[in-house]
Amino acid sequence: MSKIIYTNNIKLYLGDAYDANNETFLKDKNINTIICVAEDIKIVLKNSPNIIVYKYNLQDTYECNISQYFDEITDIIHKSDILLVNCVAGISRSATFVIAYLMKYYKMNLKDAFLYVRKRRNQICPNKKFMTYLYEYEFKLFNQNSLTYEECIQLFYYT
Repeated sequence: MSKIIYTNNIKLYLGDAYDANNETFLKDKNINTIICVAEDIKIVLKNSPNIIVYKYNLQDTYECNISQYFDEITDIIHKSDILLVNCVAGISRSATFVIAYLMKYYKMNLKDAFLYVRKRRNQICPNKKFMTYLYEYEFKLFNQNSLTYEECIQLFYYT
């Protein structure tokens, strides 16, 4: 689990399926919201009935149009205070949503948001199609892109 944002208003963590089911960790961090963006993951919280769990059955494939959930999930993140966004490994789907959140609510361009998250969780690796969706989302948000499409893909491959 990686701490992405830690301010008075929001504490945002990015993690994997193990983290989402680790009740000791969740309690220690006072996490009250989990956004799980992966299919085939069960979150079983026997001793944490007050944690709100949002579950999205998304695949880490080129066929999954993850972008249709950008606004919905980033809005949930923004309305939460101490939360975990997770997928199976915490590197592709969940990282994509955290990057989208930083772009939308922190007004970061794609490159800066990607590098910010990568600095805090160096194993992130959104798949190429998810990077394309983030590239398109940046244009939707700011009416311009901070990178060419080729630079976007190079960022994904080489950072």
